[in-house]
Amino acid sequence: MSTGELLGNAGPAPGTGTDDTTKRLFRTAGLGGVGAFAAWLGQPILVLLLIGPQGDAGSDWAEIENSSYNGAIEVLVFSTIGVGLLFLVLGTWRIIGRRNPTTSVAAATGHAMGLVAAVSWFLVAAESFRMFTSIGAGIPEVTDDSPLQASIIHGTGLDVTGALLLFMVGYTGWVVMVATVGRRAGVVGRPLGMVLGVSALGWVPALVVPFSIPWPLFGFMVTMLILGIAFLVRSRR
Repeated sequence: MSTGELLGNAGPAPGTGTDDTTKRLFRTAGLGGVGAFAAWLGQPILVLLLIGPQGDAGSDWAEIENSSYNGAIEVLVFSTIGVGLLFLVLGTWRIIGRRNPTTSVAAATGHAMGLVAAVSWFLVAAESFRMFTSIGAGIPEVTDDSPLQASIIHGTGLDVTGALLLFMVGYTGWVVMVATVGRRAGVVGRPLGMVLGVSALGWVPALVVPFSIPWPLFGFMVTMLILGIAFLVRSRR
């Protein structure tokens, strides 16, 4: 199987060309995808290196105080993921527009869902950081009861999870759009389109098995890396 069959059509789509602008868009989108994945993968590594091993993080306010810079690290990392995903989503949409200017409303909806997915990471950043603000520091003044503090802190964890679910819902729509509209526009090849489609199957255990791990998150983050690498290769053709 050739590289052209994997990444997209070997030649330009009708009425368009593989000009320098399109190559730059592939490069920009590719760097965004790779950067977003690297930030996501590096977050636990950074926390471990800069803060060190932690116990049951967030069990009470003492745990928060012992990891006072965790919030700063996470707001930077999660914001980086959001920025990288914006580059990937917007760059891909620009390429599709150059190859197929008459995109449908359904395609535009998929693009908008990709933007929602990107913005959700800024919400994750904000939710992660709120415990490390002056308002969060008031929790021990409100109550010194460890179980109650733990319930408040756990609520923040639930909010972060909700934002991640928003990402997964939005990214699902974007992946479907790229696998279909992007395939027809020659932005991705059939094998890569199939990989994107299969990644959405992570929703099956998440929906069928109550209280299960949100598997779509892991699959979708890997698709960012795969798309990023594919687009970077494509930008050099």
